[in-house]
Amino acid sequence: MDSYGTEEDQIRAIRQWWERNGPSTLIGVGLALAIVFGSQWWQERQRSTTEQASMLYQQLLQATEQSTADKVQQTTAEHLARELRDSQAGTRYGDYASLLLARLQVDKNEPAAAAAELQALLERQPDAAVGALRAWFNGLLGRHLDSQLGALARVRLARVLFAMGRSDEALAALDAAGTEDFALEKLELRGDILRANGDTGGARKAYAQALEIASGSASMGGTRLLELKQQELDLPGQSTPQATQAAEETP
Repeated sequence: MDSYGTEEDQIRAIRQWWERNGPSTLIGVGLALAIVFGSQWWQERQRSTTEQASMLYQQLLQATEQSTADKVQQTTAEHLARELRDSQAGTRYGDYASLLLARLQVDKNEPAAAAAELQALLERQPDAAVGALRAWFNGLLGRHLDSQLGALARVRLARVLFAMGRSDEALAALDAAGTEDFALEKLELRGDILRANGDTGGARKAYAQALEIASGSASMGGTRLLELKQQELDLPGQSTPQATQAAEETP
């Protein structure tokens, strides 16, 4: 009888415990399973999306390479760039698609459209106040926003604005690009802009700084062009930076 009573007590205790904790236990188990299966689904979805984006990006690169000699490929490249930019917004693939689209627009002699595309890209970059937090969050989602891409976009924007005759805006874009990434390109372009504005002293300083960087690289052609630009500053009737570029490229 004692054994029977003990078993009854145990069953009663189990029933009472289940009445108190059973629903919350089921909810906890359900949530745990949902998290596990949800995480697996998300990872598989991210992997599939990344693979699709990679394939589309390769198609875009191929079409872009052929776009200069083939109008059909140019149209295809623009279509692919817009598709990738929109479908992969906030990711590195989407940002690179914007850069390539701006390049295609420059090739079509549409600088205003290229400038607008680059401005839109820069507006999607995180500012200093939320940059670290946003970078961490985007890292969890497989998204990558980096300072180098932003600097590259600003250099290209400055180049486009300069070609449009908007020198002050071009200089502002270079200032916003910082000093570390693409330093050689930024200094040479700054020298070109200041030279076109008649600021010979400022141009000479920018070219000298660019030469200092170029001398430590393997680009002899870039060093030669910078030296030529610097020398022409001391000549009467200076030629434009564009003319210097054309003269350097002539065999």
